[in-house]
Amino acid sequence: MIIEIEMAIRSKAVSMIQSAENEPAVETLSVAATLKHHLNSLFSLCCRLEHIADSLPNNVDRQECLFVARSIHPLVRRAHDFEEEVLFPVLRESAFDSDSLRETLDRLQCEHWEDESFAEEIQQELYRFVREPKAVNPESLGYMLRGFFEGLRRHLAFEREHVMPLLTNVGSR
Repeated sequence: MIIEIEMAIRSKAVSMIQSAENEPAVETLSVAATLKHHLNSLFSLCCRLEHIADSLPNNVDRQECLFVARSIHPLVRRAHDFEEEVLFPVLRESAFDSDSLRETLDRLQCEHWEDESFAEEIQQELYRFVREPKAVNPESLGYMLRGFFEGLRRHLAFEREHVMPLLTNVGSR
């Protein structure tokens, strides 16, 4: 159900972007709202991963661990797809487009690839932990989880502090 809602939001955002000549402020608000939704979802994921890391080795809720394992890669991928297919083109077509902005968006896209790869590794390790907890080194798993969610939180903070204001400026033009 959540995937269907996000797909509907993305589709609406894309169609609004395609008719941008008519109401650019409305289009930007929709993109900003969708971006905020994805940032909040990813921040919530980070909190769940931190809770799992803090609960290792003996107090982990295996059902929560399984839920996170099932959702981590699709959640990260959907957010990145939205940014790369909708958000980045809006920013590239804005009056703020510059070499600096293009370099920043390229860097963010590279971070997306790294995050998605890392999310897949975490997904596999969490599945392994749920199946065979004694076969997984809890210190290594905790270190892996912390490395991912701390890096993702930095990425999210950058997007909140630098990308969201750009959308606000695009919408006011």
